[in-house]
Amino acid sequence: MKTKRGLIGVQIKKLVAGFVLLLLLAFSITSCSYSEKDNDFPDTGDIISDTSTLNFFVLSDWGFNGSGTQREVAGEMSLMARKVKLGFILTCGDNFQVAGVKSTSDTLWKLNYENVYNDSALQVKWYPALGNHDYLGNPDAQVEYTALSNTWTMPARFYSFVKQVNTSTFARFIVLDTYDLVTRFQQLDAGQAPEAIAQYSWMKNILASAKEKWIFVTGHYPVYSSSNVHGDTPELKTLLRPLFEQYHVDFYICGHDHNFEHAREKGEQTDYIVTGTGGWARPEGSNSRTVFSLSAAGFTMVSLAADSATLRFITADNHIGYSYVKKK
Repeated sequence: MKTKRGLIGVQIKKLVAGFVLLLLLAFSITSCSYSEKDNDFPDTGDIISDTSTLNFFVLSDWGFNGSGTQREVAGEMSLMARKVKLGFILTCGDNFQVAGVKSTSDTLWKLNYENVYNDSALQVKWYPALGNHDYLGNPDAQVEYTALSNTWTMPARFYSFVKQVNTSTFARFIVLDTYDLVTRFQQLDAGQAPEAIAQYSWMKNILASAKEKWIFVTGHYPVYSSSNVHGDTPELKTLLRPLFEQYHVDFYICGHDHNFEHAREKGEQTDYIVTGTGGWARPEGSNSRTVFSLSAAGFTMVSLAADSATLRFITADNHIGYSYVKKK
């Protein structure tokens, strides 16, 4: 039984979390408007449905309990899911703003997930990653919810799975827990190799043995981001970038910064995607690595074929903000 002091402490925590959410949403009123380039964007009606491709969505920083632009993005996801044959949905963390979930019975599961993405077209497997806001609650509750849900599929804090593109082509997906990865890297003793981090060694072994034609890695923190809110993650540049080049990773997709961005280091093969726009957007940035950036609420859609991956930034107002085709 909670003491009176304990109950007061819980109420204070709830009030603080609510106040932070109000501040975030107030900021979004001034910062989540679409780019002036919007009028030049093609309508999503220009997308031709192709059932021969493996189509999946990537959503990040989406957990605003139905507030902000979360419901608008969810509505656009439903429209697109009905247009294409949707295979599954990846998330890149911050699934529950502002302070995660406390347990598998937390009311936020209904308020933020079940009641927002309840369209039948979105009842596919969801493969989530954890974000820093998820760690303010109980991240293991998100793993445990897998046993209670027909869609939520999170077997561990970090994990990997394979999807079939066609009879002869497969894609490997690696879902990282970047909060834990960065934290443990910061705790390494001087001169200690990153292989001392269990997640890093696990990822390296997965990449070294991967035989699939396409390799996607997802996580919350960016490797590269031109946003002036968070930007690059130095620890991930040290840990991930060399592995991505060595093992020919095709895409790293993340969130954390609330904008769309496609970045690439000159002479390297991995494409770095930021898509932290599932709940509300902040202004975009740009630097020498930026191929394209955009401030708009939305999500990313990938259509994967045997010899090509088509990536599109889909905005909540039914436009294609950006399209990119990678041949292989």
